[in-house]
Amino acid sequence: MNIERKQMKYVAIAALLFIIYFLFRNTLLHFLFQRVEKQMEEKYRISLSVSDVRFSSFDCIKLQNFSIKPVDADTLLQMKEAELNLSLLDLLTGKIGFDEVKINDGAITIHNEIENSNIRFLKAGNKNETHKASPTINFFETANGLTAKMFRVLHTSFSVKNVSLTYSDTASTQNDFIPEMNYDLKKFSGSIINKLSNDTISLSGNVVEKNQQYQFQITQSANNSYLPFLNTPHGLKCKFKSIAVKVSLQKKGDSFEISTDVEADNFFLNHWRLAKEDVVFSNSTFKGVWKISPQSIELDSASVIQLQKISVYPYLFYSNTPQEVFSMSITMPETVSDTFFHSLPSGMFHTVKGISCSGTLAYVLKFNINTQQPDSLTFLSALKRKNFRINHYGEENFERINSSFTYNAYDGERLVRQIIVGEENPEFVSLQRINPYLVHSVLQSEDPSFMLHHGFLPEAFRESIIKNYKEKRFARGGSTISMQLVKNVFLSRNKTISRKAEEALIVYLIENLSLVSKERMLEIYLNVIEWGPNVYGIHEAARFYFGKKPQQLNLQESIFLASLIPHPKFFKYQFDKAGNIRPTLNDYFRILSQRMLYKGWLTANDTIDLKADVKLKGAALHFILPNDSVVAPLNEEEEILE
Repeated sequence: MNIERKQMKYVAIAALLFIIYFLFRNTLLHFLFQRVEKQMEEKYRISLSVSDVRFSSFDCIKLQNFSIKPVDADTLLQMKEAELNLSLLDLLTGKIGFDEVKINDGAITIHNEIENSNIRFLKAGNKNETHKASPTINFFETANGLTAKMFRVLHTSFSVKNVSLTYSDTASTQNDFIPEMNYDLKKFSGSIINKLSNDTISLSGNVVEKNQQYQFQITQSANNSYLPFLNTPHGLKCKFKSIAVKVSLQKKGDSFEISTDVEADNFFLNHWRLAKEDVVFSNSTFKGVWKISPQSIELDSASVIQLQKISVYPYLFYSNTPQEVFSMSITMPETVSDTFFHSLPSGMFHTVKGISCSGTLAYVLKFNINTQQPDSLTFLSALKRKNFRINHYGEENFERINSSFTYNAYDGERLVRQIIVGEENPEFVSLQRINPYLVHSVLQSEDPSFMLHHGFLPEAFRESIIKNYKEKRFARGGSTISMQLVKNVFLSRNKTISRKAEEALIVYLIENLSLVSKERMLEIYLNVIEWGPNVYGIHEAARFYFGKKPQQLNLQESIFLASLIPHPKFFKYQFDKAGNIRPTLNDYFRILSQRMLYKGWLTANDTIDLKADVKLKGAALHFILPNDSVVAPLNEEEEILE
């Protein structure tokens, strides 16, 4: 009997609450809206405005002429009409959620200029907030929370009609329009019109299995404009004909497995660090399984990237406990060489475009670092060939530099002048006519193992990664003379990933197929590299600094010239106002000479009392001494001592 009375009591209370809610819901709604309006004003200096807000039915809130406007800034959002269907299930648990959202005739206008911004409040944050060291991230909990929020959104149907999206900052403007977009918990469809380029982006998708499997597709009708809101001068930009995505999620205990299947058709990627132009993947796919556990994220080694007919198998692993560890590997199994070259994305590897080869190629990259023990870093990169040879070249014949050719000397992107590298040029100096002191000084300074390696020094590259990581900046490079030569002769000097990748491929071909001898490469290198302001090649360098021929240089002068190669334009800072070389170079002279002595390139007598003692006699004096103290230039007979 008591149980029945309690049940009746609960029913009566529920009925009373229902009646109160039904009778006073609009009054309560106005009260809550005013409270939110006040809080937004006080906390973010945002003004909320609405001409009418009320319940149009039992669980549907209707807003008319709703707007959001930051104080002292332009209106951020305005909607002529919106309907929000409350989720009664959420209300019973003390939360506010919606089963359905309808928006008609709206506009979102974002200004992000320094003097005119209506989103500054998003960056302001709480000034009284104290920042504490964040604990180690639990990746599983983070993923679990994000998927829960995503599923909640996917459990809300929506209908959007006639909404414009406008964005502007100091460098770009975006103007887009959504005529209609709908989601009914099973299927999704809609379109976005890029009004600046008259390009339509169509979107579609469907729920294969609730909370587990979803499909999504996006296409561009004209494929002539980058995706809106990504199109910024220094940002990552992309456009494509179509992209199809399938995602499956599965929770197993305290771990997540996310399977992704992505297929892109005619995908254009653009970033100033990637390449100077669009990189185009005409047909590419990615199939991978991500495994997320509390302290690690892993991309399964069975994952595969398909670039036309090239299959590449990537592996990634990151763990933040007990120590921070990052590992990766990339494997390309044995592939027909023509298939490899013809499947490379356009916008990269211009010099090998149209090349024809026979044989096969295979590639492997392995990398591992423990951030607490960076010296233990491991690095391996190897392109392996089998019966590989070049049948005919494409855009560039790498063997052409065995004969006379014209070298284009650039200062950044500016062409300075053209230099003939060959006997036709009276200033060209063959390797035999360059003092061995200079040759050995440059080799020891730039690439001590040049005559022995095949274009790359993995250990030197590994050490440069370690040093750059420790110093948190690009403090050391890993370029060999082969790489510097290829960059100077065949490629531009822009610092992009594309250029570095093409540089590595050309070096591999030249060195491993012996297309150019080591002696010829070194000869070209010494005749084209920059040694000072508009000073190119060893002939000009010897004359500019010392009024000599290259074969007349002594040991100190040779070591000095080798020291200039990394920063040739800053040579004058190595001298005082009297034209004397600064003693800070003594250590460089001592270390370089001792290493050359160890290799047998010098004798013990060469290194006795060796100091950084050189006297400038050439035109370089004009950059060092005041104008009224510079001696008159030597005549030809005085400059070039026989």
